[in-house]
Amino acid sequence: MLKPTPSLLALSIVSSLAALGCTDAPPTPTEVRGQISSDLGSVLRETDAAITGGTDALPGSAALAMVDRVLGTSTGLGQQLRALTAPFVAQGVTQGPGVRPADHASAIDADAQVAYLNDKLFNDANHVGDGIYQVPASLVCMKTTFDSTGTPTETIDAMCAQELAKAELRIRTAREDGALVFAIQVDADHDEPLRLTLTHTSIALTADLDGTQRAFVALATVFGQDVPNAALAGQVTGKLEILGTAKLRASVAIDRALSIKFAKAGADLAGADAFVLQSAKAEAFSVALDGAGKAASLSIGLGETAVKLPASDPGKRFELDLPGVTATAAFTAGKPLQLTHLGLGSRTTTISINGVPAQTIDLNAQDGRAFDATVSHDAATGTDTLEITPKLDLQMTVNHAVVGDAQPVYDVTRVQLAGSLRGSDTTNQIAVSTGSFSVTTNPAGHGFTANAGQCVADTSVIDPTTGASFTQWSVGACR
Repeated sequence: MLKPTPSLLALSIVSSLAALGCTDAPPTPTEVRGQISSDLGSVLRETDAAITGGTDALPGSAALAMVDRVLGTSTGLGQQLRALTAPFVAQGVTQGPGVRPADHASAIDADAQVAYLNDKLFNDANHVGDGIYQVPASLVCMKTTFDSTGTPTETIDAMCAQELAKAELRIRTAREDGALVFAIQVDADHDEPLRLTLTHTSIALTADLDGTQRAFVALATVFGQDVPNAALAGQVTGKLEILGTAKLRASVAIDRALSIKFAKAGADLAGADAFVLQSAKAEAFSVALDGAGKAASLSIGLGETAVKLPASDPGKRFELDLPGVTATAAFTAGKPLQLTHLGLGSRTTTISINGVPAQTIDLNAQDGRAFDATVSHDAATGTDTLEITPKLDLQMTVNHAVVGDAQPVYDVTRVQLAGSLRGSDTTNQIAVSTGSFSVTTNPAGHGFTANAGQCVADTSVIDPTTGASFTQWSVGACR
């Protein structure tokens, strides 16, 4: 049998490693600092420009006010759908699309961030070799004290420094296909639960929960503590991409299905005293901002998610079964907000207490379980218009005996809208422009049905028997 010569064997190994992309030598400190200055600086500057201009496209808070009034947020029914629309609304904007404060101060000081990393962390003194940097106590353990005259003095907290040394916190740098990789290392085994990848046009941070689980176990031993009663699995990546001049995309993806469980020492992770979060693999969230075009878009695609909270007094265990959340949006300064495929998954959303359904939510159960909406603002008249396609049919039940609260005067159990509504901040009326708008209650008799050409007004009323406040609607001619 022929054996390869040492030189041929070495060449074979080198070729194999090259195919795996593992032959790049660790970058020198000078190279690391140079790429941070070039790549991170570029990403941060374009991010700042995109945020400054792109958020001009966000609609004003009047859009949310319209949603509140249509869905009855004050009764608790509209909160779920308000949560879907909240990311689309610019904070502090009250007059509609494109109207924002004149101060467009930079949100990010790129030069300061780059200088801090290069001077404080990735300097020659912190480099221990092979592209690995220790995290000095001066970076994370500084404390400020003041003398009798109020003069501040900064010193290193000795206890913090001691604990930091035990954790063996380090950062490993490497190159992969031109990208600069930063891997956060902890414990003596140098587990890497966090990994940041930097290119000239992107930053990506990946959290490996399986690696985090191993790090927990190792660090507990180092610090002489009990191993946390937890089970972690899955992977999440947050990414910031520069798509062009003053244009970015930020996203969060669940790369591997998440499973997070933890409880007090000795408690069963499958029992009533455990916190549980599980979520399916999904492109969970992304937002794009175009500062030059003053436009933005957003997409939500959360998969099946379950949340269980530890039993609280008097022994109630809260459980949420969320089939999913979907929504896409596109908006440009001065133009209507376009929302498509707003939905809550393929089946009923259920909130249970101790395994018994307490609340259920169904969205368009007979109409594809999703709807589209357009929210527009007329600056000349100060009115806002909400148009729904094909329709909105939101149904909800509440079992107050299971929830453990008092029965209100009524529950809103259904909101239906087929058409469009118009309203403004200057009146408590909502006009039905086209189609029909109705609210159903339990017990019956507190809701309404309004058709095109009619207006719905709401008034806060006190129930004389219980003293409870509730909303009373009336339908009539528009004023």
